Formats: sequence, structure tokens, C-alpha cells
Amino acid sequence: MNKKLDAELLSQVLQKISVPTFVIDRDHTIIHWNRALENLTGCQSEEMVGTSDHWKAFYPVQKPLLADLVVDNVREHAIAGYYDGKYRKSSFSEGAYEVEDYFAGLGDAGRWLYFTATPIPDGDGTMLGAVQTLQDITERKVVEDELRESEKRYRELSITDSLTKLYNSRHFFRQLRQEIERAKRYEEHLSLILLDIDNFKGYNDTYGHLEGDRVLAVLAEVIRENLRSADSAYRYGGEEFTVILPETEGENALLVAERLRKGFEDTALSPLPRSEVHMTVSVGVTQYIPGEDDSVFIKRADNAMYTAKTSGKNRVFQIR
Repeated sequence: MNKKLDAELLSQVLQKISVPTFVIDRDHTIIHWNRALENLTGCQSEEMVGTSDHWKAFYPVQKPLLADLVVDNVREHAIAGYYDGKYRKSSFSEGAYEVEDYFAGLGDAGRWLYFTATPIPDGDGTMLGAVQTLQDITERKVVEDELRESEKRYRELSITDSLTKLYNSRHFFRQLRQEIERAKRYEEHLSLILLDIDNFKGYNDTYGHLEGDRVLAVLAEVIRENLRSADSAYRYGGEEFTVILPETEGENALLVAERLRKGFEDTALSPLPRSEVHMTVSVGVTQYIPGEDDSVFIKRADNAMYTAKTSGKNRVFQIR
């Protein structure tokens, strides 16, 4: 079989395969641009073959494609400069690379492509050019993104109290252990606040459970509005709430607790038309003592809250 027939056969094969493909020579000139690639890019073979304009099908400004980098036999760190975190060496061919990347200019809303570029050497190993194949993986990426978002939403639901939208008690215990470990490792302060709504049962009995639920939601909102981004709040159970304050010593935690107490007391509730009711909380505050476990830490905050409750309610009590 002569070289002319070889070239013609290769051209026919490339045109008929369903994988978008182009071939460039050692001078970066396009020598093949198949029909599948025409469909993907909208650029016709007649426009592309014989030019070095393959970048125009993918980028608004001139930029080397993966095949260009392979032809130039660039070092891997140079490829990383263009495709950092998106490329890997191909396991099928020496000197070949695989990449997943997003191309904003393709289609109406951009497309995700998986593409490979493989060197074409002659019998002596001299670089003759490179072949690049491309695959549209947009639908797969969309499904993956939707799955990740669904998993994120499910995780949030699993650790969130549905009524107050604060974290739930299960997440509280897990998070508190992590914060204790971090406080020990970095020798940082850590404080805990425990709040309990005063006379909540009487309010429920008087106005009904729906209004009682509104009280819980109002307190949750007061807590949210008064915390730093590093702090975290939880519905501990029933009408009890907890707040974890990383990198916070007891005196500063006391100030936060008082702000929460006053913020809730100042919030007007309207369980009946033209009515105004003010509820209060009893609040316990304590600081982590290095070496103790989480149950001792929580118990001390609970004791502080109980002391506030039995000392007249609507107050903050700290156990050091």
C-alpha cells in the first residue's frame, strides 16, 4: 500500500468516526478536521485544514490547545499552567495527556469537554504531529453537579432542625467534640452557652402549640442575628438551645449570652390579635477546662442554666 493510499484511508477513517477529532503536524498546521468535530464546533473542515486556527473553535483569544503542547513536547509543569488540576497523563500512550475543561464559547451556554492529545512520532521517534480527540461530557457534568447539590441538601437536612433552621442536637455533639479537639490542639479558649425559655409550657397551654413553635423560631432568629460566623447554634431539645463559641473566653461569652437574653426579652410576640407578649430565657455560660470531656463541659453549662432558672429566671449565670 503506497503513502498516498495510506493518507486517503486515514482521512476516510477520521471522517467517518463519531469521535470529534483533529490532527496537526509538527508546524501546528491542521491536516485533518473530521465531520464530528464540525458538528461540535460549527467550524467546517474547509475553513480549518491548512491553517493553524484550531484555537478559534474553542477560545476567544489565541491560546495553545492540548495538541499544540504535545507537539512542542512541553514539560508537564507547562501543561499544568494551562490545565492545573484538570489534566492527567494518559495511561494508554507515552507523552499523551487527558483533560476535562469547560469551554464557554461552545454552544448556547458553553460545553464541558473531555479531550486527549497524543503525539504522532515516526519510526525514529521524531515528532510528526499530534491527534486530539474530544468528547462532550456536559450532560454528565450536569448530572454530577445535581447529585453533589442533592447530597449537600440532604446532609444539611440531616443536621438541621426543621422548625428553627438551626443545627440539631445530633450535630451539636459531633461539632462540640471537634471544637474541643481544636481547642486542645491549638490551646485556644472555648465557651458554651445553654438557653432555656422561661414558662414555655404555660405559654403553650395558653396560646397553643403553633404559637409555641413561633416562640422557638423567634428565639432561633435572635440567636442567629447575634453570632459571629465562627459561632454555631443548635436546638438542643424542646425549648433548650445551645451555642458553641470557639476562641472565646468566659467573660466574652458572658457578654454574648447577655445580648441574647436581652434581644429575646425585647422581642414582642403577638399570639392574639392586638396583643403583645414578651418571653424570657434563662442562660447558662461556661468555659472549657482543658482535659475534661464533652459530657462534663455540657453538664456544667446545664448547671449554670439551672442556677439562672432557680434564681428568678430571665438572667445569665456563669460557672467558671
